[in-house]
Amino acid sequence: MIIRKRSEIWQWFTEGKIAPNNLNAAMLVAYPYPNEHNWLQLIANLVLFVGILLLGAGVIFFMAFNWDALANLTKFAIIESLFVVFIGGFYLANGVANTSKPPKFSALNAGWNLPNAMLLGASIMVGALLALVGQTYQTGADPWQLFALWAVFILPFAVIAGFDLLWLMVAVLLNVSLGIYFDSFSHVFGLLLEDIQIIAIFGLVNLSIHLLFTLARKLTWPAQLRFQCPAVEATSLLASIVSLTWLMIWVVFDFDFTVNLGYYWLLYLTVMATIFAWYRYRSPALYPLTLVLTSLCATIVSILSRGLFESHDPIGIFLLIAMIIVGLTSGSLYWLKQIQTEFTAKAQLSHEDASDE
Repeated sequence: MIIRKRSEIWQWFTEGKIAPNNLNAAMLVAYPYPNEHNWLQLIANLVLFVGILLLGAGVIFFMAFNWDALANLTKFAIIESLFVVFIGGFYLANGVANTSKPPKFSALNAGWNLPNAMLLGASIMVGALLALVGQTYQTGADPWQLFALWAVFILPFAVIAGFDLLWLMVAVLLNVSLGIYFDSFSHVFGLLLEDIQIIAIFGLVNLSIHLLFTLARKLTWPAQLRFQCPAVEATSLLASIVSLTWLMIWVVFDFDFTVNLGYYWLLYLTVMATIFAWYRYRSPALYPLTLVLTSLCATIVSILSRGLFESHDPIGIFLLIAMIIVGLTSGSLYWLKQIQTEFTAKAQLSHEDASDE
């Protein structure tokens, strides 16, 4: 919740809605200096969510350890009872928290609170129930279908709560499902895929998740607040750029040249240029620019390292690579510092123009 507030305040600052001399005060409103109550609330939230996770894991391990000793009816009764308890707890906790608010389709208190903890527990029980059904009745479904269905069934919980952790859980389940699918089949619509192509697909899928949440946050529509999940946007963008960087390292060290590597260079450069242009000029943000620069540095170092295998002077190449790494990182940090100053100056000018109007 704090991350969301600070992100919104920084966005308002870059749009000129908050004066530069009021930025620190606004940040303190979103994230005040912790007092005794704040520390107790933090400890309570940690205990609550860790307890929910441990309870869900404990139930799953209990069922697995006592699989032969428990009857099928008992297994289903345990899982379904806990699911009902979590759903009932969400209903009661949310009702108590919103007794003075009229019912409407708006975002809940999308933070680390009791209603969202109950939905997290219910989401874990959905996965346990799906696994129990598949193991008990031997449906013959592939493992990737378990995680895919799990993500689909908890999607309403994520939409209802608008909670970062639930949306992050959906994104992780989709990636796990995709990974297990490619590990088992390695083809899509009958087309056999190589490992390098699977890496590219992972990068594009996570980039699509990032774009989906970014557009859902920026567009004005009734459910806008339910998709304001900075953690999911940051994590999916990180996963995408890591996958594409891994792709380029693979391309650099692919000595067999079994595929047309030019397409992957084009894909990588296009994605990096688009992300850079968007977050440099259209929606200024340092985090995506930092990821792009880090990826480019890793790619450049990989190209130089490739020359190490073909050089007769490895010591000289190692020294050259070390100097280039220092130069690239120092230059990137210096440029990012300049960009931060530029973003702050533009926000100040925007605020002054708005004040004059």
